[in-house]
Amino acid sequence: PGSWHASLKRLLVELEGTAGAQIHILYVLTPSEWGFLAREEYDTEEKLLALHGAMDEGYTEGLLKTFKRLKEIARELALLGFKTKVVLIPGELDEVIADYCQKHKISLVVLSISRSSLSVFRVSKIVDILKAVEQPVLIAKG
Repeated sequence: PGSWHASLKRLLVELEGTAGAQIHILYVLTPSEWGFLAREEYDTEEKLLALHGAMDEGYTEGLLKTFKRLKEIARELALLGFKTKVVLIPGELDEVIADYCQKHKISLVVLSISRSSLSVFRVSKIVDILKAVEQPVLIAKG
């Protein structure tokens, strides 16, 4: 999250027929960021707070902070008429995104990338996502 969400909101408003659509805001917790957690959908603060026993408290607080930032973006999108769902899921980017899209019948994947996402290592992750998902993918540079 960051300045990209303003660009995303403009894009969604401009896309005809998107008002009333459901937007899933998915944040993937890669093992290198948060350690190894069971692949579960963390979609409430209560589920994240339950991680206090499995993770360092600082990491849990970081997850809560990220979740709250994403919920704020979701509230802004709701004001524009979109239904929203925020979820954090641990795992590998390509696997989590592909599985989530299939499970929730997602019709369009929007990947937000930053300047740092364009490093050689991260570009390969983006390519892995493109290979893994069956849905059309829109890449938005924020």
